[in-house]
Amino acid sequence: MDKNVYAAIAMALYEYEGNNVHDRESGIITIQDKPTLWDAKHLSFTRKPR
Repeated sequence: MDKNVYAAIAMALYEYEGNNVHDRESGIITIQDKPTLWDAKHLSFTRKPR
């Protein structure tokens, strides 16, 4: 059998056991605002020469 098949089975079992949990609470989606240059376009513009 191919080694990739063994790796896929191992990862599936690893995630099935709950080792790939990102959040402690289940069923709650948390969206946090992250400032980017898309929000502050005035910072990415070149200044007007005097």
